Amino acid sequence: MSAEPVTTWRDDLRARVLALPPGGRLPAERALAEEWGVARMTVRSAIAALAREGLVRTVHGSGSLRTTPPFSLRVHLGSFAEAVRATGMQPHTRLLGLEDDADPPSEVADHLGAAGLPAVLVRRLRLGDDLPLALEEAWLPRTLVPDLDEDAARGSLYDHLAAADLLPDSGHETVRADLPEQDEADLLGISTSRPVLRLTRRATVRDTPVEFARAVFPADRHELSFDLGPERFRRP
Repeated sequence: MSAEPVTTWRDDLRARVLALPPGGRLPAERALAEEWGVARMTVRSAIAALAREGLVRTVHGSGSLRTTPPFSLRVHLGSFAEAVRATGMQPHTRLLGLEDDADPPSEVADHLGAAGLPAVLVRRLRLGDDLPLALEEAWLPRTLVPDLDEDAARGSLYDHLAAADLLPDSGHETVRADLPEQDEADLLGISTSRPVLRLTRRATVRDTPVEFARAVFPADRHELSFDLGPERFRRP
């Protein structure tokens, strides 16, 4: 007759983490150390090992939280809010800035062209429930969106464009891996050593440039999804 496997406090810690809902908080390290009769640094080391597996994340001032499983980020023109709702989370937007930008970065000016300047710059932090998921900057020609105000900027920019018959119908997106700047890391609630994905979008409607956008995503909170058609498998 085989013996029952021995359950250790580390097994108990893992089971407790897996039982938490996304965003759920573990008890404090001191409380766990007292419960299991081990050193606090030993508990911290065990939590760090679970963090390396992507099961928990440690947030300064909030403790160790159960990570949210990555949601599929389909790289295509469309609403970020729709992509968040598809995961079962409720999208929220924190408006960080709304201003006219007569002298945007050169890549923005090259895409929008002289007719697209001045541009209106919208900076937003996008959240799913209370979890920061993306930091966004978007430039749109002010002449095309003269009524874009703070209320509209807190909602879906694509809904606003659709209402004006300006919903993008074509464009190009690129994605690359990088490390965040300190201000980006602070807003996203991550460390500067955590990798991010940087997405750049150039969108047009009826061959007219309508949007240049940049977004920064915590890499461990997203997985990319690409649709493959027959053209992807053609020989060069």
